[in-house]
Amino acid sequence: MDDSLMESQRNSEIPTVKATESGKQKKSLPDHLSDYSTIIGFLEYLKKIPEEAVKVDAAMTQLRQSSGASASELRAYFEQAADSAQKYGISISDLIGITAEWSRMGYGLPDARALAEAATLYSHITGMDISASNEALVSTVQGLRLETGEVTQLLDMLSKAGNDLSLDPAGIGKALQESAASFRAANTELSQSVALTAGADSILQDPSAVADLWNAVEAHIYGTRRELEAAGTETGGMLKSTAQLRDLVQELAGFDITAGSDGTQLKDLYSIIVGIGNEWQNLSATEQGGLLDALAGTQGEALGSVLDNVSAIEGAYLSAGNASGSALQAQEEYEQGIRYSLDRLKASFQQFADTLAGDGLLKGIVDLGNGTVNVLDFVTDKLGALGTLGAIGGAVAGAKNLG
Repeated sequence: MDDSLMESQRNSEIPTVKATESGKQKKSLPDHLSDYSTIIGFLEYLKKIPEEAVKVDAAMTQLRQSSGASASELRAYFEQAADSAQKYGISISDLIGITAEWSRMGYGLPDARALAEAATLYSHITGMDISASNEALVSTVQGLRLETGEVTQLLDMLSKAGNDLSLDPAGIGKALQESAASFRAANTELSQSVALTAGADSILQDPSAVADLWNAVEAHIYGTRRELEAAGTETGGMLKSTAQLRDLVQELAGFDITAGSDGTQLKDLYSIIVGIGNEWQNLSATEQGGLLDALAGTQGEALGSVLDNVSAIEGAYLSAGNASGSALQAQEEYEQGIRYSLDRLKASFQQFADTLAGDGLLKGIVDLGNGTVNVLDFVTDKLGALGTLGAIGGAVAGAKNLG
């Protein structure tokens, strides 16, 4: 092959090489745009850091005012709250905020924290938002006068009863919340109260009707006619005294509603309802009607439905007694969803923001938002080399994609 031919071939290869190089340049352009987008995304997240730090600080200020805790106690609490927020899937500021609400009601910091975590768990069991969940739990705890250690038992029972009876735990909780004071007045323990509520809801399919029923029954059995008349409450069919009611039930159903030999102390509401219910089918329609008027007044029809199916109450009681760990199982199911991942991400971001604030970096970010600091200089100076920036930027981009 002569020199002229070789030269011709070399010249013919040059455009191919150039085309390939040009192609490489064009192919890498999206990569450059992606890198640019990542940095822009990171800068947008930087602007949100002061907002999240302020939320956390405001919540901690409320907690400090309500609890009177020392700085060291609050710092220790914050570390625990950050871990709990990750565990349960809630923002740190929300968790601290509801802890402050319990603290304002007189609970010490450890109990307030435990009750705030319970409210978070309750929101995952019922599907309510955290504010509604906490409000409902406060009302129920106060109505039943539960100790802090009993709240987890309550959540277990609501979750278990909901699963076993195919009911919405939020509905059971609503009915229990609205009739809690009546259950307490009727000397009814927690598992019995949940059983009466869940069992009746499985029959009536209406939480508000369930609450109305037990409030009326408690008033007719445990209240006095004079007290109810003074309060303007309907008393039609109600007997004048506990002794008369006892005699009527014993005559018709063969069941004694009182405890003790003197016959003055009434049994708890669960025992009375189940005791009468077990004899209900043996009574005539007339006898049943007379009892319903005496026991429930205008709610007699609803009570009749419950007594016709009293086995539902007994089944709910067995379910409540075998509920340990049910609430955490519901939490584990919640953790399988995308909502849990997003909430944990928010908790991590708020912890990151608090760390920057605590390390004195937050002012630089605020200045960045005001345009007084060059962003790359700031990030490089405060967070390290550009390699670190790339890693953080990638993580933020990933978080944005997840969102």
